Amino acid sequence: MSKCSKINFNCPSAPSLHYVSPAHGGWGVVRIAALVPESHQLFVCPFACGRHGALGGAQNGIKDRISYLFINEADIISGDFEQLIINSVGELFEALSKVPKVLFIFTSCLDDLLGTDHEAILAELDSKYPDVKFRHCTMNPISLDTPYPPGVTIEMNMYGLLEKSNVKRSQINILGSNVSFSEECELKKLLHSKGWSVSHISDHKDFKSFQTMSEAKLNIVTAPIALKAAQQMEKELVIPYMTAYVNHTPEVIEQFYEDLSEFIGEDIVTPSKEYRIKAEEKLEQARSLIGDYPIAVDFQAVIKPFSLALTLSEYGFNIGMIASNGIPAHEKGAFELLSKKYPDILVEDPLCHEAVTFPFEGRQYLCIGFDCGYMTGSDKVVNIMEDEGLFGYDGIVRLMDMLVEAYTEKADVQEMIKEAGLII
Repeated sequence: MSKCSKINFNCPSAPSLHYVSPAHGGWGVVRIAALVPESHQLFVCPFACGRHGALGGAQNGIKDRISYLFINEADIISGDFEQLIINSVGELFEALSKVPKVLFIFTSCLDDLLGTDHEAILAELDSKYPDVKFRHCTMNPISLDTPYPPGVTIEMNMYGLLEKSNVKRSQINILGSNVSFSEECELKKLLHSKGWSVSHISDHKDFKSFQTMSEAKLNIVTAPIALKAAQQMEKELVIPYMTAYVNHTPEVIEQFYEDLSEFIGEDIVTPSKEYRIKAEEKLEQARSLIGDYPIAVDFQAVIKPFSLALTLSEYGFNIGMIASNGIPAHEKGAFELLSKKYPDILVEDPLCHEAVTFPFEGRQYLCIGFDCGYMTGSDKVVNIMEDEGLFGYDGIVRLMDMLVEAYTEKADVQEMIKEAGLII
């Protein structure tokens, strides 16, 4: 393997061995798939591969919704592998107290080498169990650098369960966020005031209610992971979409509200201005308190770390470091602008194998995200992962509150990591 160079504004990270710290990870496909109400998951894989999902399920309180079909070499060589899956589904349904509405059948990267005919398997299962929807999903890290990594395909499988509806309501779906937005989020308040509702998958407690997401007139995509699912829904369910990746820049948020106003035919820009004023006041208050204390931004905490760093720098914060495993396509513009205006900001790859030597341990940083907190050993850490449902001006307000709290109170990063239930 080649030597890993630090990411900087002139040299991207070179291919290398990865160091995966205890702070690395996120929701994972197991936890995300469990958002579908009345669903169950069957993992078909060697025994060692099952430990990963089992631990994740136990950590996040969903282990009763995950089952396993462990396969060995004999199962593969015998040629009965496909029939084994079908038979095991029957055994699973007999063992469960209630047959699920959806069964996600996950296979590991081994399956990519077997050429399994999953379409035939799903067709037979559909015929035997017409009241259950079956979907084949993958848990294969080897697809991470393709256009369809596991996170993207699970989102497509989840929203692919929705059936086309002839009913269309003044409803907007939120895709890409793992949690629903706060009731204090101005997006909800502004839309509610105009007679529109906001729907997130976690709002639905049964599969029938989940199906009402197909009655929406618009999908708002808040993270790249859900973009292909939105494109699929536009084609199959005739629901258009807007991309509005979580951003903490007031000007970008206002532009989004202008675009949304045009779509719904109602002015929400004017009433949103009071929320912008509050957000900008919070930015100024936080900067006044924190002063020049260096801030580190983690790419696992927010999906747009370079944009956030740029915004905070423009408001006078001292950005000392950005921890990011590369420069995603949706951040290239912010990265280039940041490199021109603030070339002294350090950008490091937390997955670089050299990170195992902890070269930044002991440096003083106010960390946005516990990956940075783990890298530095800081006790000033914002406990946030994957934006945590932050959106719009309310997202800025809440983030600034968390930043101030992290600055004034000591944090226990190890406890944060434990509570996060991270899954790679």
